[in-house]
Amino acid sequence: MKELNYTKVFILLAGMSAATIAVYQVVSIRTDTYYAFLLWNLFLAWVPFFFSMLAHELDKRKIGGLLILPLGIAWLLFFPNAPYIMTDLVHLTVRKSKYIVDGAIQSRYWYDLTTLLLFTWSGWLTGFFSLYQFQHVIYRKSNMLLSWVFVLFACVMGGYGVLLGRVYRLNSWDVLTDRHQLYRLVMDSLNRKSVFFSLFVAFVLLVIYATMYCLLNGLAGGDRRGYSKGGRR
Repeated sequence: MKELNYTKVFILLAGMSAATIAVYQVVSIRTDTYYAFLLWNLFLAWVPFFFSMLAHELDKRKIGGLLILPLGIAWLLFFPNAPYIMTDLVHLTVRKSKYIVDGAIQSRYWYDLTTLLLFTWSGWLTGFFSLYQFQHVIYRKSNMLLSWVFVLFACVMGGYGVLLGRVYRLNSWDVLTDRHQLYRLVMDSLNRKSVFFSLFVAFVLLVIYATMYCLLNGLAGGDRRGYSKGGRR
């Protein structure tokens, strides 16, 4: 599993988020702030990355071993906020009357669609890089198989978290502040329709993450170990 330069990753993700916010500012033109909630949702998508970056650094420096578990739990609670941004596309339907006038699609629709897609892309990249970091931590502490078991579990919990957030309007911090409501919603969500939705989202997350993983680890690249000794060939 390839070790990434997370300083560069942070700069890349920060630049992507800054560009996304800039597009939002241009599109909103300070007259339509309906999508201002996207700024908060993007911030929440960044939270798991901060947890994973801290856990990765502590593990890399071989310090704070006991902190990895609570950091992992905190990361898992906030990780669904990254894929959740995708569901904000529903607001294009909610505002349908603004986008379709006399049967004609207004240009505003395309601007808002592009903005939502940028927020989704930025949030998903941040979330997937945080998952990659935690997979690397698990990989260093165990093996590749267990690291992918962790990825599978994270994707399933991510899919379930999206369900709780979008359908049941639950927030990550409600786990700590309103446990009774959490228990009630979890029990209500244990039905065939909800399980299928959660597994569907989990499958989508797994497919996209696996694709990113293969690209990062160079599916098409040759074996570079021959260059580590003896100079060039």
